[in-house]
Amino acid sequence: MSSSSDHPVPGTLQPIPGPPEPDPFSPAEFAVWRGLLRVSELLKRALDERLRAAHGISFDAYGILITLVTQPDGLPIGELGLRRNLTPSGMTRSVDRVARDGLVERRPNPDDQRSMLVALTPEGHARLRAAQVTHHATVREFLLSRLSERDLERFGALLEAAMPGAVTSAVWPPELD
Repeated sequence: MSSSSDHPVPGTLQPIPGPPEPDPFSPAEFAVWRGLLRVSELLKRALDERLRAAHGISFDAYGILITLVTQPDGLPIGELGLRRNLTPSGMTRSVDRVARDGLVERRPNPDDQRSMLVALTPEGHARLRAAQVTHHATVREFLLSRLSERDLERFGALLEAAMPGAVTSAVWPPELD
């Protein structure tokens, strides 16, 4: 049998040997967290595979293009990195790859001669619009079509309640203090 230091694995009745987890999630918290991770990872993986196969772009590249589509004059690379939640070096590498494919270009920043703006090229805009068909179909297949309109509205409201701005903010992520 299990020793007095054994504790159940969340979601099972099987004990884990050793000291107990400090401040463990409640079963409801664990279910939400595990569900968010699983859905997020599955969607990212499916989107990456399908976007590469159909359009020759990665999910990461799609994220750059979709972020820039509403910014016709471009964004400073630092701002683009903040919006994509990437480190400066990670953002530079990602932009380099997308620029090599002719989907974005670097332009001088008229407001700051020390920095460059990253903007969509006409080819990038066209590839984004084609890729959006795949993106929308994949997200609907794996998630949205499984929920009613009422469920979708509640889900959006829950996400907004959990992290204000997650649904309603035009710019993401918010500044964290």
